[in-house]
Amino acid sequence: MKAETKNDSLHFIENLATNAWPCHTQELIENWRMRATFGVSKRANSVHTIGEMPQDPRWLQRIEAFYKDKSIPPCFYISDISPIDLDSILESKGYRKLDECFIMTASCLDIMKHEIENSTWTIDCLSEPDSKWIDEFIDLEGFPRDRYKAYNHIFSSIKPTKNFLRISIQDETVGLGTVVVEDGWGCISNIVVNPKHRRKGIANQIINYLSKWAYENSAHHMYLQVIQTNHPAVNLYKKMGFTPISKHHYRILKAH
Repeated sequence: MKAETKNDSLHFIENLATNAWPCHTQELIENWRMRATFGVSKRANSVHTIGEMPQDPRWLQRIEAFYKDKSIPPCFYISDISPIDLDSILESKGYRKLDECFIMTASCLDIMKHEIENSTWTIDCLSEPDSKWIDEFIDLEGFPRDRYKAYNHIFSSIKPTKNFLRISIQDETVGLGTVVVEDGWGCISNIVVNPKHRRKGIANQIINYLSKWAYENSAHHMYLQVIQTNHPAVNLYKKMGFTPISKHHYRILKAH
């Protein structure tokens, strides 16, 4: 793939990803988006640095002031199509590197070849998550209860077509997942499996079902973000047909 064509594709997917995980507050600093959502999740509380460096020589002070006003540590999302010098600039300013991730993609048809049949599983889908779904997501992830407001906002603010899935066995929730479909692409996120029910193919089934649903709602390809060191997840996605197409990470300024 030519560099220009690849960069155009990455720009396209990066922009879709911001719509699939919307923030509460956003301000532009030229090409970049400063995002804030009560400090919950780096994706929704970081500067999306796609496009050229700002011309304003005080760009860093402005960004740090934006986050200070919201009592959130300044954080930058840095991808393969961020400005080349940005990472070293932030490192020199004391910003720590965190959460090196892949964006991975696959065709819906390739994913759908890996379906697992299990008659004991009950699958329920919601176009909007109810309080039970959000409570279960927070509990299964082991997150603090005070994150409810932020996740409720993120999930309810997703404007494209979306589906919140629950897999249960005898009324016990064993897995959750989300898909957002826009412009022929489905974004998979929030895949979490009850620790008591891991290694039973539940994550596989979540991905497969969400991909099938996305395909039925005009998607031809899927994408997701995953931390590179989450080897079980990365290996599962590769087995299901996903391929890494880009990398990104965060730089965050922690208080000393």
